[in-house]
Amino acid sequence: MILNIKDVEHIAELARIKLTGEEKEKMAEDLGQILDYINKLKEIKTDGVEPTAQVTGLENAFRKDETTPADPEQRQKIIDEFPHKKDDFLKVRAVFGEKES
Repeated sequence: MILNIKDVEHIAELARIKLTGEEKEKMAEDLGQILDYINKLKEIKTDGVEPTAQVTGLENAFRKDETTPADPEQRQKIIDEFPHKKDDFLKVRAVFGEKES
């Protein structure tokens, strides 16, 4: 497919990019080759071919959502190093716009 410079300028404007005259010529050629390839792909008969999401055969591996007690020394180290805390609770900024207390 042959693209003219006006087509390339329109595409460049849509993409919000500026091209020099030389770049426009090169883009016309490159985009034409890409469109030719797409047209060639359209010729392939795909009747009866199921869409493929992945080909490895892997499936999701789920695990139980189980809690385990934290290492007491590691827990205390985190609490001690946290800048804002009250007792053994860590204070963080509100996530949904509530004011910090």
